[in-house]
Amino acid sequence: MDNESSMLKSKTPIKATFENTKTAPSSPNFNLKMDEKLNTSAIDKNLEENKSASKNHNFLMETLPEDKDIIGLKYWKGQDVTHKKLESNFSLGTVKSSTKTVKIECRDFGLVDGDRIQIFLNNTIVSANIGLKGNYFVVYLNLEEGYNRIDFQALNQGYSGPNTAEMIVYDANGNIISSKEWHLSTGETATLGIIKK
Repeated sequence: MDNESSMLKSKTPIKATFENTKTAPSSPNFNLKMDEKLNTSAIDKNLEENKSASKNHNFLMETLPEDKDIIGLKYWKGQDVTHKKLESNFSLGTVKSSTKTVKIECRDFGLVDGDRIQIFLNNTIVSANIGLKGNYFVVYLNLEEGYNRIDFQALNQGYSGPNTAEMIVYDANGNIISSKEWHLSTGETATLGIIKK
């Protein structure tokens, strides 16, 4: 097909015209006085009241009203990470638990090839060298109030690679609150967050 025949050619040139238009008068209810200062006395008063009310709190607790949902300072690998996103190679999501204790089951869901992991709870090793098999390895964890970080670190990839595992988390009432799988390289970490309500 000829490209020229498929193109439409206009014989009438397009002309743009501009007219002087007046904007409509502003609404009497609409005020654009940008030069007036913001009165911050009410804000300052609120902050002072919250500071004085929080003097008896634990010194590790956040004291500003906008930080009232933070339970305390969080540390990871010896550094303050309260307001930083924690690094992980693979997220297993965040779930909630109404019970203090949870049961975690892990197994190699692929070829049983010698995959090994270690488990951390809030930066503390709870199981250092777990060999994943076809049946489940079981660990019970006691949660702290608020956010709990559980890390599963791959110590190797077995002889077929990668490190493959299935993980199921139960609360103390036997309810499944999470069920996930991962494929990790050696040294990589999969992270699950559990919020104890």
